[in-house]
Amino acid sequence: MSENLVIRETVLDGIVRLRFNRPEKLNALSTPMVEELDHHLDQLALDPQVRGLVLVGTGGRAFIAGADIAEYQGGKHEKFTAYQLRSRSVFDKLETFPKPTIAAVQGYALGGGFEIALCCDILICAHSARMGLPEGRLGLSPGGGGTQRLLRSIGKHAASDVMLAGRYLYGERAYQLGLASVLCTDEAFDEAIELHSRALLSIAPLAQAQMKRLMRQGIDAAQSTAQSLEQEVLFRLYASEDGQEGIDAFLEKRTPLFKGR
Repeated sequence: MSENLVIRETVLDGIVRLRFNRPEKLNALSTPMVEELDHHLDQLALDPQVRGLVLVGTGGRAFIAGADIAEYQGGKHEKFTAYQLRSRSVFDKLETFPKPTIAAVQGYALGGGFEIALCCDILICAHSARMGLPEGRLGLSPGGGGTQRLLRSIGKHAASDVMLAGRYLYGERAYQLGLASVLCTDEAFDEAIELHSRALLSIAPLAQAQMKRLMRQGIDAAQSTAQSLEQEVLFRLYASEDGQEGIDAFLEKRTPLFKGR
């Protein structure tokens, strides 16, 4: 493992940043990069000191400007299929990561890069963000969940415009559609990341993990089923140490000390 295509950095105590690091290729996604991302996700998921994860690109020109198309050339069907299946597995792992995730997008986030951003819980966009799924221009289609996650995020008609007409979602448009939680200037980009990273630390980690699961599973369930699951989660959280600590801290007018149990 090269250990330099995805760089792990500490943003705040408890918040880790993974920085995609191929600036000379606009951080284009490669097989080694996917493997490094997978390795980091496994480590961070098991680390009790990690409370949240921020994904960002190096260089300011791109988050990830799609896959490295050179890997596609030559009709290498077995290699292509293996790469797509591996990518899907890692993207799914990111979506189900047990801690809150932020994708901070500055510049291009295309193809697999946009699919990675769509797997995250919170999307911060600079005005320079240019997001899209341009696979149709290559005679292909997205294969890492892009068609389904974008559809569920912004609806059929807006998603169709992105995929069938190959349009970019600029940062402001993504914010208008509710895809981006935050829209900021490029100058305020780092500040926006820090503010939202700090905000993650104010929520009990058990509650965060369970709310993530509720949103992920509930969206495809009948509403009554999802609401029943929601209450089961609430009852378990109330019985947890963190649940009682949060209530006590509120009544005692102090900051809670959550322990994740």
